[in-house]
Amino acid sequence: MRKNKGFTLVELMAILVILAAMMLISAPSITKTLKKSQDLESIEYEKNLCLAAQSYMQIEKRDVDLSTPQTISIETLMSTGYVTDDTVNPSTDKVDMSIEIRKQDGEIKCVIK
Repeated sequence: MRKNKGFTLVELMAILVILAAMMLISAPSITKTLKKSQDLESIEYEKNLCLAAQSYMQIEKRDVDLSTPQTISIETLMSTGYVTDDTVNPSTDKVDMSIEIRKQDGEIKCVIK
């Protein structure tokens, strides 16, 4: 009598069912983690743009009154070297935004549009 080595079809099907169940359980968690990391990336992107715009205003435009809002384009920040040329919005993959800087209650505020 010959002994067969290997797995039976039933055993392979059981493994597939177990793997599918593990994927169903872990998929929402993975999706949630990816979304959270994308949100954090967007927040960091906006913070860096605000810092670059504030530096630009303090160094290049120090005589401008910030009590009235001043708008700076990303292209201006790129051409003056305050951000790199490959700077794009992670949520839209575009460079079509502008930054509004103003002084309010003694603090410099930044709004990305």
